[in-house]
Amino acid sequence: MITQAPLGMYDGWNDCIRRARGKYIYIATSDDTMALDCLEKLVAALENHPECDIAHCNLKVIDSSSREFDHGWSTISLFALSSGRLIGLPHVRMAPFDALLLFSGRTIYWSITQLLMRRELFERTGLFESKWGSIGDVNWQMRACLVANTVHVAGTWAGWRVHPDQATGTINYYSPEHERKTQEMIDHAIGSIKPLLPNRAFARLQEKWSREAQSLRRFLRGIEQNPSLRARRLFFFRELLKGEFGAALHLRLRSAGTAYWPEAAKKWAFESGVKNPLAPL
Repeated sequence: MITQAPLGMYDGWNDCIRRARGKYIYIATSDDTMALDCLEKLVAALENHPECDIAHCNLKVIDSSSREFDHGWSTISLFALSSGRLIGLPHVRMAPFDALLLFSGRTIYWSITQLLMRRELFERTGLFESKWGSIGDVNWQMRACLVANTVHVAGTWAGWRVHPDQATGTINYYSPEHERKTQEMIDHAIGSIKPLLPNRAFARLQEKWSREAQSLRRFLRGIEQNPSLRARRLFFFRELLKGEFGAALHLRLRSAGTAYWPEAAKKWAFESGVKNPLAPL
């Protein structure tokens, strides 16, 4: 048995990953749970899909008394909004689609317990970084999903136990601090993966998609923080006149009722050559 204190969560995970010798890595956190067939089905998915390096399953959210409740994963999460009807079906998520979703600054894989990963993926993309605190796994997800496909396994689940005092429960996604961390994580992910990317893809990530994502985050933050309809409209027109990507996307999508980040990520994935980022199985 290897304990992570006094290392801290991410350093503890990294220590165990370095010691691992098997083909796959699964991080089992101390108070979470899973279906009895979860690991079996995740392993089978990766065995059957050598083009994928990550297997992902459905999530059940439970409280400190082990009662299941609706926390929004199946309805309002980025995974749900980007998957649509495929959330209940097995499918492959092609790189770099999920990484581009993560440029929102929000996680797409809500719990590490949902994931089974090939050990060699860590050898290619690096281990977890601890300098961004409790959201540091978003940075690893960015790095991994820029180059790795994910197979979604719909027929099983992992559990995530939510406590009132969890650090991730107090994140202000519209704060300047979170924006700073998000852009730092994006820049780090792109720079770290540069050797694994074609030069053209790296240039687009660094010079176009990262900047457009920053524009969209700024636009959504501005809309959220302007209290009145008049203030929001003035902000929108100023951004539109400046030629900002976020405002232009809002103009295109406002009457369609479509979520912003999935549409932006699909656009960027298409520009990368991925015409269908979600492939049903």
